[in-house]
Amino acid sequence: MYSKLFWFLFAATISTFLRFFPKIKSRYDYGMLIFILTFSLISVSGYRDDEILEFAHKRLSTISIGGSACVIISTVVCPVWAGEDLHNLIALNIEKLGNFLEGMYVPSKAVH
Repeated sequence: MYSKLFWFLFAATISTFLRFFPKIKSRYDYGMLIFILTFSLISVSGYRDDEILEFAHKRLSTISIGGSACVIISTVVCPVWAGEDLHNLIALNIEKLGNFLEGMYVPSKAVH
């Protein structure tokens, strides 16, 4: 019993403290949070040994259905396009760059 408790606390501690690394936090913070919550729920429900795999399967399928719905809705139903705003911003930045480079041009004195 104590070995199960040790491994539970060890895995929970490692996964929690991994979130403090800047690269992992910036890229995988939400995924780590979902992992910790799922791991904790499955571990706490370990008192009913016959339902652990069914619970894990339900949780994984719910996450994949929700993720798929988010991807489909954000690409098909209500897409987020940068469109004209992005085009105008790029054109403005290129024009600013052109003006800057024109200001740096100093014609050399021609020697006759």
